[in-house]
Amino acid sequence: MSGEGTDRSGSAGAHGRRYRSLDGLRGVAALSVVLYHSLLVVPAVSVLYVERTDPAPLTPEWWLFRTPFRLMMPGHEAVLIFFVLSGFVLTLPLLTHRQNPRSILAYYARRILRLYIPVWGAVAFALLLAVAVPRDPSTGGSWLATHVAPTFSAVWHDLVLVLGTSNLDSPLWSLTWEVWFSLLLPVMYLLLRVARVHDWWLGGIALLIALSAIARFPAVIDALPQSWLTGGMLQYLPVFGIGMIIATRRDTIADLAARIRSWWPWIAGALLLLIAPSLVPTGPAYTPVAAALAAVSLVGVAGVVVVALESPARRALETRPVQWAGTRSFSIYLIHEPILVAAALLTGADAWVPWLFLALAAVPLILVAAEGFYRAIERPSMLLSQRVGRAIATSPPARPAHGAQEAPIRDATTEPVRAPRKRR
Repeated sequence: MSGEGTDRSGSAGAHGRRYRSLDGLRGVAALSVVLYHSLLVVPAVSVLYVERTDPAPLTPEWWLFRTPFRLMMPGHEAVLIFFVLSGFVLTLPLLTHRQNPRSILAYYARRILRLYIPVWGAVAFALLLAVAVPRDPSTGGSWLATHVAPTFSAVWHDLVLVLGTSNLDSPLWSLTWEVWFSLLLPVMYLLLRVARVHDWWLGGIALLIALSAIARFPAVIDALPQSWLTGGMLQYLPVFGIGMIIATRRDTIADLAARIRSWWPWIAGALLLLIAPSLVPTGPAYTPVAAALAAVSLVGVAGVVVVALESPARRALETRPVQWAGTRSFSIYLIHEPILVAAALLTGADAWVPWLFLALAAVPLILVAAEGFYRAIERPSMLLSQRVGRAIATSPPARPAHGAQEAPIRDATTEPVRAPRKRR
């Protein structure tokens, strides 16, 4: 992600209460992406991800990559959690409210404003930092070397999003799929309804997980038309779909969760499944074993979301500091990487000891900058998107059919999202 990017929202239950634990989960995921990118500055770590080499046993990077300590930096997995949460939250209002063309148009207006205005602000911020601290591909490790001087084409792609992004602010890659999912949400929801996935929801989740894992095989990607786009769609849109299915069976999952007496084995299991691909060496090639591990990881991603919804862990996610990180998670996600890259280039520190001390100093700076970004750009964009959405949805209102309810599809960003009450 978004990392993330991604969607960052509070959500609400069937009776109008917010799922505050999902806010907290977003905050934890955003902070894990910050830590992930912080460690990628170290060449010994970046080579594991960029060049897909295997760490030497018992080195610091081995402990971080091949053991459960990997939970400290689940960067890619955190983005997948964002995707599941987006699918979950955006689907909730669709379950009991009938949509009409005006409400769907209002949703698109809100969603586009809500995503693009902060992204444009982040691109401007990253561009300013890249000019102030010129990027040098010959400096640092393999990850830092991917951050080259910005070009007009790179900036244009970052502003448009749907055609792919550059490494000016690399977390924007996940926003490409957030936008595509947002545009395709009504179609995807209709497909779920037509296929009656509600009746075979566990099989539906398994099918989406398998589809996402299979989509990463080079032979599959090469066989797709416009594979640079459709390959990513085939890999990531099913992850949003997992969240959509969880939303459709929210009550069933709650009933099943109520029967669990001890949650801790489930919590530990979900977290270990999440990082499964790192625990088993598979080499740089994407093999059937790697595909199976990718599928297992997606099971963990879905499990972590359910754990956040139902387990005692939600109390930790609802504490005030974690909630703050959750409400600012989109801002944290959008601006943290340019700050880390600038700090690494400015100081020239990339070895373990000097960089860790600098990273510890950079993280508070990132959080302060994220608060400023939230107040100056993200929060105003959210208010503007709400006003525009209300204006479109209510002027003039269409008279619903007798007994039907209508409501706009709500956004899945930092604003509270309250699920509609069930019809009696």
